[in-house]
Amino acid sequence: MTNNRGVIFDFDGVLIDSEPLHLRAFQEILPAFGRRLTEQEYYAQYIVYSDREVLERLLPAGETLEAALVAKERRYRELVEAGVPVFRDGLALLSQTDGWRVGLATGSLRSEVERILRSLGIRERFGTIVTREDCRKGKPDPEPFLLAARALGLAPHRCVVIEDTPGGVQAAKAAGMACVAVTHSCRRDSLVGADLVVDDLAAVPLAAVLGDGGPRDPDRDAG
Repeated sequence: MTNNRGVIFDFDGVLIDSEPLHLRAFQEILPAFGRRLTEQEYYAQYIVYSDREVLERLLPAGETLEAALVAKERRYRELVEAGVPVFRDGLALLSQTDGWRVGLATGSLRSEVERILRSLGIRERFGTIVTREDCRKGKPDPEPFLLAARALGLAPHRCVVIEDTPGGVQAAKAAGMACVAVTHSCRRDSLVGADLVVDDLAAVPLAAVLGDGGPRDPDRDAG
């Protein structure tokens, strides 16, 4: 029976193409606080972290950090309201999950996630949503995925995670879950810890990935 298995999606970089918006928001607000953030730095060092965790690594604690956090979240919200691109392959994979227990685990704010999911008409697809407010530790700690599995009523080994960053892959594997990584945001060679790495999620045979045989990498098999 497929309903005793779960799929846990990441949000940013898997379903929506929001990472460029996060980067733009950081780049626009940081100069006022005496810092800058390059695209290379963001994708190599900070992409897995929440806004607060990014700013904690860039700014001193205290009022400056809190002011920067408010400014970043405000600017990101403005950018999202102007329109956020989606990953059609991610949505295509989501549409294949009928009969599966489906969750979402993200470092984004619940209000942001709920707003976007409802605007896309896919909120009802998710049996549980775990956001930064629900976790003491974010990715690459496994807590977000473990909380999602618990809410879905599944053991970790009955879940597969869909991710796009090395830190997300690390969190999934630390949680004891299978992981499919997509190259939306990061280079293939940085996602080597995943069970399966693909360039297009729509091409993933979900039933096979979640089957008793475990995930298989078609590129690896072809080699």
